[in-house]
Amino acid sequence: MPIYNHQNYIPLDAAATVWRYLDFDKFQSLLDTKSLFFCRADKFSDPFEGSIPRHESEFRINTYKHHAEQFQYEYDEEQALKNIRGIQLTHQNFKRGVIINCWHINESESDAMWRLYLKSNEGVAIQSTKERIDATIAKISEEISLSKVRYLDYDKDIWYHKIDYPHKSYNLIVPLIHKRIEFIHEQEFRMFIQIQDAIQSEDYWDDKPIEKGKLIEVDLATLIENVYLPPTIDKKTTDKIIAFSERLGFKFNYLKSKLSSNPFY
Repeated sequence: MPIYNHQNYIPLDAAATVWRYLDFDKFQSLLDTKSLFFCRADKFSDPFEGSIPRHESEFRINTYKHHAEQFQYEYDEEQALKNIRGIQLTHQNFKRGVIINCWHINESESDAMWRLYLKSNEGVAIQSTKERIDATIAKISEEISLSKVRYLDYDKDIWYHKIDYPHKSYNLIVPLIHKRIEFIHEQEFRMFIQIQDAIQSEDYWDDKPIEKGKLIEVDLATLIENVYLPPTIDKKTTDKIIAFSERLGFKFNYLKSKLSSNPFY
């Protein structure tokens, strides 16, 4: 399926290196199902996911005023406020129907990401590239969108910026490709799918096998370039992880973490 592009999305260079840090249970699920998990936008643990900058409503109202002056029609403040509230309500419904798979952009592995996503030495970091992700998406049937995440001071900034983000038009995906500056260490790249039936129905997920999202089957051989082992891993755990993947028929290129001084592998 061709990648769905939109002017509001923030592109990532094809040569960029991306990572997913997984504990062993999630790595096991990835290989067992040959699928990436896409989580519902309204089910992320981040309470600020998809939130709106403090001054964004003020900016939208000023835009309505400017349009009224430009096109010479009467500005209706009550209607402008109603439109703002409508956008907020629509976005809440929209989040229910958007599922997201997240990656970390970095030329090298990250000590902070190891610590954030692995609570023990049982896990891996799978390393890919934007080019490999594009090739993987081309083999599946779902229409997938891609964007980098942009980080802002939500107390001071708005989405629009003359140079960094010159888009004044509102798109429902915009809140999902922006996050608070406090999360900038994540350097996130997102794949997302819009499920119209879920947007329109509160009951859509009730009878689904995974209420929090959906598994999307992918070609892991195309997607994964290398698998990095944690800095603190021992030989026994290394052998366990490699043996498990080989039992399922995967011959990944396993690499030692550059942060490790462990002599066992």
